Amino acid sequence: MKTPDPLPPPSDWDHVAGWYDQQLQADGPTHHSKVIIPGVLRLLDCAVGRRILDIACGQGVVCRAMAETGATVVGVDASENLIEMARQRCRYPDRESYLCGDARKLADIPVLSPQSFDAAVCILAIQNMTPLSPVWQGCRRLLKAGGHLLVVMMHPCFRVPRKSSWQWDQQNSSQYRRIDTYLTSEKIPIVMHPGSSPDITTMTFHRPLQAYVNTLASAGLLVDHVDEWVSRKPPPAGKRFDALDRSRREIPLFLALRSRAV
Repeated sequence: MKTPDPLPPPSDWDHVAGWYDQQLQADGPTHHSKVIIPGVLRLLDCAVGRRILDIACGQGVVCRAMAETGATVVGVDASENLIEMARQRCRYPDRESYLCGDARKLADIPVLSPQSFDAAVCILAIQNMTPLSPVWQGCRRLLKAGGHLLVVMMHPCFRVPRKSSWQWDQQNSSQYRRIDTYLTSEKIPIVMHPGSSPDITTMTFHRPLQAYVNTLASAGLLVDHVDEWVSRKPPPAGKRFDALDRSRREIPLFLALRSRAV
């Protein structure tokens, strides 16, 4: 008799792969090209001879950027549709490869050998996965001693789905970030097509910062660097522009946690 899988079903984005790809293309010169990719390349030693794993790689936009540096990159994603898109857009066939698999079950992918990667990344995806520990344990198994795992996410302190928002202080003519809850971990469905298809959702999992740091440490991955990245997208022109731009530059949109395998 087969032992039941103790993990919940994967919360991949296969059913919204086309929409996600369009959104990423529309993002163009903003978040990915101006913030995410430059930050990843700066925090990781991506170079010829380096072997890097991209967990939940989506359609491969970060993989291609890392491969362009000369690194050899392996992308893994649970969505067959996104993996197919990544393969179709491969620019460096000798340095890019893509595999379909659950990030929580990396040990089940036989071609991924223990301690065979110099670094790993998980970019804007960990907040769509639960639980955390199997992901970290799988990464630690694949990383060489001293190798780095870089995780980039929406900043959990300031971007809590449905529980945080921008507010305007009329008296002080300033914009501020309102946070209604933070410490409570929550599973939150996100409607991908408000108005047209309210039944199409993806799942996000809010957790406080301590949940990430502590589970990483338990898996043998110690945080050695933290970056907080702001949006590079300016607010619309108008009389509030200066105040809105000030809050954009002060309240980060993304959190980058780099940990080291010990």
